[in-house]
Amino acid sequence: MFGFIKKNKSTPESTDSAVEDTPVTAKAEMPDESTAVPPSAEPAEKESKGGLFARLAQGLKRTRSGITEGVASLVMGKKAIDDDVLEEIETLLLTSDVGIEATQEIVADLTQRVSRKQLKDADALFDALRENMRHILEPVAKPLLARADNPPFVILMVGINGAGKTTTIGKLAKRFQSEGKSVMLAAGDTFRAAAVEQLQEWGRRNEISVIAQHSGADS
Repeated sequence: MFGFIKKNKSTPESTDSAVEDTPVTAKAEMPDESTAVPPSAEPAEKESKGGLFARLAQGLKRTRSGITEGVASLVMGKKAIDDDVLEEIETLLLTSDVGIEATQEIVADLTQRVSRKQLKDADALFDALRENMRHILEPVAKPLLARADNPPFVILMVGINGAGKTTTIGKLAKRFQSEGKSVMLAAGDTFRAAAVEQLQEWGRRNEISVIAQHSGADS
């Protein structure tokens, strides 16, 4: 363990001659510039596109599955549906973009059912949530194209930055296309960075024609 303190008797007293007689053959190998593969910019481009749509898909996934999975985790192991569970459900609905008024209406109905002891287990809670959402959505389930019998029909999307206008345009275009309608997109926001490119990407994915000029041009 402490052998490094002792003098190594087997070590020669002079190694100068051995060092001088030993030829130096080690040579640093430099990479051949002719065979070096230049870095490709394509993966970065794919990553940026994939990142945009990955975040979009993640946001939609949270809205779609957040309620069912969230409610299931809330009632798991609970013996009864009480006020604490209802409060957590209210938070879950709000974070799932259900809306304040709709959330208040749903929670108020669930509270009344709890007081009447109608929500005894998770299945009853899911049925009550489904019934409430259907009750809210069915009265407003009207066709968007009220004048579809008199084409063409123009929809102008207006909203603040980040509200989801372009994403909504892509969804509506896909839906109208699946209904057999002829769809065309036109870029109106030409000053926001990547606004035109984002709309063109939606058109490419849905095979829909897009009318657009360069960024910064008049609509």
